[in-house]
Amino acid sequence: DPTYSNMFDGPTALVKERDACGVGFIANTKHPASHKILTQGLSALTCMEHRGACGGDFMSGDGAGIMTQIPWELLVQEENSVIADLDLQDENAQRPGVGFVFLPQDEDRRKAVQTTIEDVCKANELDFMGWREVPVNPDVLGPLARAASPSMYQFFVQPPARLLSDKDHQEKQDMQDGFERTLYLVRRRFGVELENRGLTMAQQDDPESDVDAYVASFSSRTMVHKGMVQSSVLPLFYQDL
Repeated sequence: DPTYSNMFDGPTALVKERDACGVGFIANTKHPASHKILTQGLSALTCMEHRGACGGDFMSGDGAGIMTQIPWELLVQEENSVIADLDLQDENAQRPGVGFVFLPQDEDRRKAVQTTIEDVCKANELDFMGWREVPVNPDVLGPLARAASPSMYQFFVQPPARLLSDKDHQEKQDMQDGFERTLYLVRRRFGVELENRGLTMAQQDDPESDVDAYVASFSSRTMVHKGMVQSSVLPLFYQDL
């Protein structure tokens, strides 16, 4: 298929290919968060390489990803961080929501999608804090994956005032759960508003549609790094890993 996708500027056929995948889960319930768990998770991901396919260039893959807790210390300590003032000492404090979104390579379309996301967040009582361009190393990608690679950004939002609580632990937990539900609903709203503005977002029930945006994750607890790469390439591509 010689046509090209709005988001990826790459062969649409490569974007459309999907199939079943292997899934693993690793956790440490007794110790604080550490990079060791992430390393073990990435190792486990590599062990499932046989569940995926290799591209014709022998470098690209048909998709791999990992979900982790949000690395707050990494994001806070980064130079010019939009969440530099976040207090990490209180483990029960409400954290911002973090969206991970794939955007068009074309600058004008990318800005149009970003503006739409900001407007939807503000219309739903979410205080938009700013954008962060995700640091990646495109040199490790195969030719096929590199041609189809989107622009990757994260954005941060504060919860509505009605979902902030200084009371007991249970009420804080309830408020945090409410924030997660709000983020899910707002994520769904992105697609509606993008369509209203002549743009499109990938939908789970229509994965073959040509799209301008794809939200990999939007949560105050977890984050997803994914791409059309082989498992072993994922941590080489995403410098945060």
